[in-house]
Amino acid sequence: MNSPISIEVFEVLHDLLHLFRARLRKSMEAIHPELTFNEVRILMHTGRHPGLTQKELVEHSHTDKAQMARTLAQLQDKGWLERSASASDKRVRCLQLSAQGQALYARLRRLREALAAELLQDCPQPLQAQLLALLEQARDSARRQDHA
Repeated sequence: MNSPISIEVFEVLHDLLHLFRARLRKSMEAIHPELTFNEVRILMHTGRHPGLTQKELVEHSHTDKAQMARTLAQLQDKGWLERSASASDKRVRCLQLSAQGQALYARLRRLREALAAELLQDCPQPLQAQLLALLEQARDSARRQDHA
């Protein structure tokens, strides 16, 4: 029995993300052997969105609040992350990368860019742009459905 194409889209996305993450995990060891995949996700998102709150990070990652708090404490202990009180609400903690964290973020960003380019090397730039636009359209449509 043939599956509907919409299911196949998600199967291929899953496979591609699995390949990307597997290569990323293998390559991360060369950058920092103790770095976990969840730490990389947090560092990358914080690097792209400096000043975000712990609550925003939990919402983005769909991670348990207690687990997120532990991971953030570990990143802070390792010297990669800083937490400071929000200017508008002292109870809210804003996250930003330390100087060490920014250097690690830059290395991880270059690694991710290289892996993405490697995985998509047989797909010309115009097709990559078209694929990105289609995926963004599908994501935006799904978000609208969630909020309707």
